[in-house]
Amino acid sequence: MTLLDAVLSLSEAPARDEALQRILRALAQATAADALSVLTAAEDGSVGVAAQIGLSPATLGLSFRPAEHPRLRRATVAAGPIRFLDPSEPDPYSGWLLGSAGEMHPIHACMAVPLRVQGRLAGLLTLDACDPRGLRGLRDEDARVFAGLCAGALRLDGGPAFAAEPLRLVGGGDEDAALPGRSAAMRRVEREIAVLAPLSVPVLVTGETGVGKELVARALHERSPRAGRALVIVNCAAIPAQLVESELFGHRKGAFTGATAARAGRFEAARGGTIFLDEIGELPLAAQAQLLRVLQEGEIQPVGEDRPRRVEARVVAATNRDLRREVAEGRFRADLFHRLWVYPICVPALRERREDIPALCERFAAGLAAELGAARVDFTEPALRALAGGAWPGNVRELKNAVERAVLRRTMAEGSAAGRALVLRPEDVDVGGAGDDAVERAAPGRPGAPRVEPAGERLWLASAPPDAPVEPLADALERARREAFARAFRAAGGNAAMAGRLLGLSRSFAYKEAVRLGLIPAPEPRKR
Repeated sequence: MTLLDAVLSLSEAPARDEALQRILRALAQATAADALSVLTAAEDGSVGVAAQIGLSPATLGLSFRPAEHPRLRRATVAAGPIRFLDPSEPDPYSGWLLGSAGEMHPIHACMAVPLRVQGRLAGLLTLDACDPRGLRGLRDEDARVFAGLCAGALRLDGGPAFAAEPLRLVGGGDEDAALPGRSAAMRRVEREIAVLAPLSVPVLVTGETGVGKELVARALHERSPRAGRALVIVNCAAIPAQLVESELFGHRKGAFTGATAARAGRFEAARGGTIFLDEIGELPLAAQAQLLRVLQEGEIQPVGEDRPRRVEARVVAATNRDLRREVAEGRFRADLFHRLWVYPICVPALRERREDIPALCERFAAGLAAELGAARVDFTEPALRALAGGAWPGNVRELKNAVERAVLRRTMAEGSAAGRALVLRPEDVDVGGAGDDAVERAAPGRPGAPRVEPAGERLWLASAPPDAPVEPLADALERARREAFARAFRAAGGNAAMAGRLLGLSRSFAYKEAVRLGLIPAPEPRKR
């Protein structure tokens, strides 16, 4: 591939990422570089890997903050190509070189070129060669040419967002993680969000449990003109049927038993902003009729009031149900379905975008590593392959829990992680339902423990001795619960947050349940 091929990439490549990859391939043939990458600049000042050659696949979508990396910080303010000669400066890609989990030797050739579009930093072009003389054949003028081609490629997607940062869908609570969307399926979701976010039309987000539907809803809000107003999230499945209308639309004082004061509903709270109705398929039919009126007329009617009120809020709904079937079976209103089905966004299951799994694993591991004080977390190739081959019926949520369990196991095996690098191995990873090879069935009549395998998971039943007394189910479940919590709190050294992670629960729930089970002392009552 020649420089001419790299130039033609700008006009022939179907999309930005393919053009960047072709340009890097041409540059790789013109140099002795072992690793090349293009990083794009995001609005928050970070830079994320958009294309690379010679690095671990997990680096795609990985973000760096230049303030934390001396070389990246110098490169972002440089006027042109910059070569790094100080071996005491850490290389951001140390440990990421393909085929090597170790640190990159400090004495190696490293170069970066800022990518600028209309005077604005759009990203960086970086080159690394393990041979200290590996980049001597690349002149600064040639590096500028390739950097100019990369900067042009960043504009292929059009508009001011030429940096095209990875989809930064930030969830609440412990879901504070961006989803790197480098797969074709997630790039489609990105494009749909970019088109729909500025509009006021209702959006229905569909997909299996755990794929990140709430994150898509947050992105729709945060990229819309309503970003400065409230985003109100409602879990329709968690509201008792008799209180749904009051929760959504409010009520007047005395409207029903217990209504001791007037209350504004969730739609009032979302006025001028966005209301996200999660699990909308769980809404009772009466509330569906009220919701239809909101979408059609922009009006709500609080319980107990005679006159409707005007309200303006963008509706984003989500479901993991097949609403067409729900309509056919009479559990969901057809007219409401058609009002919501303006343009559905289908979030793909994790098994449909396995190429995103390595980057997700790295991101989830890095998040927990920061809490543990670890310098970084690396994965061996066998560990990443095991994770990438998992069935993950719980999708991104299940993967996140598995990665965090692996980090905790490795931390407990090695002791404190403070200031050290952790390397996760296959034995640290548990991959539930990791494909057909992982499914074993007991032969008929075979003695021992029978195996029952529901879809997506394994349930192993141990045969009890024939003379063992039958224990009431409630007692057996309570005993198993106590044992599980006791083991988790022992492994976590009494730390409720870590025990909750091991159990796949929130810190607060793990703490309250441990107190209820008598495993840890109850808090002292507050003095008044």
